[in-house]
Amino acid sequence: MRARDNPFAMDRVHTIRYRPQGVTSPEILARLKELNYRAAIVGADGSGKTTLLEDLDRTFTEQGIKTRMVFVNDTSPLPDPACRRLLSELTRDEILLLDGADLIPRSCWSVLKRHTITHAYGLIITSHRAGLLPTLIECRTSPTLLQEIARELQPPNCPIPVESLDILFQRHQGNIRACLRELYDLCAETDPL
Repeated sequence: MRARDNPFAMDRVHTIRYRPQGVTSPEILARLKELNYRAAIVGADGSGKTTLLEDLDRTFTEQGIKTRMVFVNDTSPLPDPACRRLLSELTRDEILLLDGADLIPRSCWSVLKRHTITHAYGLIITSHRAGLLPTLIECRTSPTLLQEIARELQPPNCPIPVESLDILFQRHQGNIRACLRELYDLCAETDPL
């Protein structure tokens, strides 16, 4: 199967947006306003934190609110010089959207957190653990969520058995992103050119 024909190709996976569990999008936005746009999206790997942050970015842009998105991960850290540069460029009318706040060195995090109180409109982060900022939402996954997403992506003539998806969910400990990557590989292997 050609990569572009794989139903679990990244471009198709990225069309799937965050699906709040037990709360609505308007409720998330109302809570965010209550928290003065200073909050954390908390959850395990593959639970939708980054997707929700991207969705908030899109919503703010549509509302005419400026944002600045920064991604931090193991291969793209935010060392002190980059942190200082970011803070010097930040404006009072921007919401800083920071993906991976728990990967930032403590020295940078404390300065960034303090600086954004007076020099930014807001600070919304993602983190694997609670406590860096008040929790806006804890992202969670479920076998049912994986089934819904897989059903949306897979071709109708090739359904994946629910039992297989449940096994996949357990093997990846609820990491939906890892499940979808494995489904991509399985589709590529079972349908050769």
